Amino acid sequence: MSKALSLFELNQLIRTVLENSLPDTFLVTAEIASCDVKNHCYLSLVDKEEDTIRAEIKAVIWAGRYKEIAEIFEKETGARLSKGIKILFQATVSFHERYGLKLTINNIDPSYTVGELAVKRREILERLVKEGLIDKNKGLEFPLVPQRIGIISSSTAAGYEDLMTHLTNNAYGYKFVTTLYEAVMQGDRAEASIISALGQCAAEAVRLDVIVIVRGGGGQLDLQCFDSYEIGKAIALLPLPVISGIGHQRDVTVTDEVSHSRAKTPTAVADMLITKIRDFEDRIDSLAHAMVHGVRHLTLDMKEGLSALSRKLEIATGNKLLGNFHLLNTFVKGLQYSLRYILNEQQKLAGRESNINHLNPVNILKRGYSITYNNGKAVKAASGVKINDTLRTVLHEGELLSRVEGRQSDKRIRGNKDKKTDGTANLKLYD
Repeated sequence: MSKALSLFELNQLIRTVLENSLPDTFLVTAEIASCDVKNHCYLSLVDKEEDTIRAEIKAVIWAGRYKEIAEIFEKETGARLSKGIKILFQATVSFHERYGLKLTINNIDPSYTVGELAVKRREILERLVKEGLIDKNKGLEFPLVPQRIGIISSSTAAGYEDLMTHLTNNAYGYKFVTTLYEAVMQGDRAEASIISALGQCAAEAVRLDVIVIVRGGGGQLDLQCFDSYEIGKAIALLPLPVISGIGHQRDVTVTDEVSHSRAKTPTAVADMLITKIRDFEDRIDSLAHAMVHGVRHLTLDMKEGLSALSRKLEIATGNKLLGNFHLLNTFVKGLQYSLRYILNEQQKLAGRESNINHLNPVNILKRGYSITYNNGKAVKAASGVKINDTLRTVLHEGELLSRVEGRQSDKRIRGNKDKKTDGTANLKLYD
């Protein structure tokens, strides 16, 4: 049986083996899981396969190298060393009997980190395209008058102040109702904070017109939290259009790609909103001008039409009146002729009436004439009666009954010497 070793002796052995068998330095890629700077920079590094950690180790950048490495890294990437950043570094493997295995980082390549971010961004965009989310927010109709603005930002961010100043002091005096949904805009907590703010916007969508995401300026790695699949998905599923204005000009993040619109700066976001309202006002003014112009032309056309109709009506009325005047004149002349004819006929009728009145038996009887009837027939000649016939004689007043005792055969009586008698001429009267 081999001799038992103390833990210290075992760790000394491991240290000796490592120092004698390993190269002086290694090039290693890993993701920073934590970063704590206390003069020296202490890091926890991980290697992931998708979301599973398959390796983990502690690392340190000694204070003498940390200041130089951090300055170069921040200058090249625009961000500090922090959680979630993937780095390519040169390190020495060391083993301490008490503190165990540790990597000492001697240098970091900033270009690798920038490239890794680009690869990650491309993979996220391809996933969003595959899931049909990349253009979902762009398909929403942008409001004609976006005045109720939901703002996702930090209240202390310079970009938020720039946005509010520009909206409040716009040259046209437009009024905006803004609601700030506070969020951390960079660092380890930024992704979860922004997703939470997007959820609040979705819950209060009925009182908002549009959502804007703004932050202050910063380096390229400060934008890393905006290259998030979860943020991209949350934006895509929002029922309101989103404007991204996260303060960068050269690089396009996942947030920019998924949002309805993008602006380079928060001030540009404000200009976009103001311009939308101004365009709507200009369209209204243009439509009002076109309406006034159209109504004016329509009124003029209608006036001309009415004037033409008035002239036609005047001419037609004049012609009609003239025609009716001629007809009336003809009618009056005909009426005058008819009146004269009626008067003439009345005169003729009066003459005939006078003649008829002269011939009226009653008037004849008044003048002393009488009518003699025999058997109900008027006696017109002596030959119409016989001796002993009873006759009825009608006078103007009363009647006489007589019996024929004789008759004269002459048609006319011209005196006694011409009278020819047949029997006696005496009449016997009866009451």
